[in-house]
Amino acid sequence: MTDTQPADPEFPETRSRLYRWLVRTEIIVAVVLLVALLALVALQVFTRFVLNAPLIWTEELARFTFVWFVFVAATFVTARRRNIVVQLYSARNTGRVMAGIDAFAALISAVVASMLAIGSVQLVMQAGHILLPASRIPQAVFYASAIVGFSLIAVHSLVNVYLSLRYPSQYVNKPVIDVEAID
Repeated sequence: MTDTQPADPEFPETRSRLYRWLVRTEIIVAVVLLVALLALVALQVFTRFVLNAPLIWTEELARFTFVWFVFVAATFVTARRRNIVVQLYSARNTGRVMAGIDAFAALISAVVASMLAIGSVQLVMQAGHILLPASRIPQAVFYASAIVGFSLIAVHSLVNVYLSLRYPSQYVNKPVIDVEAID
């Protein structure tokens, strides 16, 4: 185990092998999806403009890959607590006040993500039998990205709620603007 602090985005990963495995899996899947997306778009451009005979399935599969990439990358961003935030509180507040505000925001994110995951399950149930026109992949696989993404966002948000409430000292003397994120 490393000597990290709760304010460190990788702190939960140092405390749990399961959580570390989950986040690393998200990173690997996101990288694979991004490389696949690049390859599909390159193939689409090559066949359309060089061979003058576009493949009909590349655009659909690129869209499919992009949607999965967005949801997987969003889970990783939530896990590392790197979401875009607007701080509406003063740096003069105590660590507990700031921790409470962050915990409340993460709890709202968890509730909303859970509701969206449930709605996505209903969408998959309704559209599960429809096949995508070019690739013939069931549309349920396409919409399952929302189930996976929103479920993992809810899990990571709940971990962030715990970290905020358990370690309010991480917010003491925290700069209003995260200079590290800007660099």
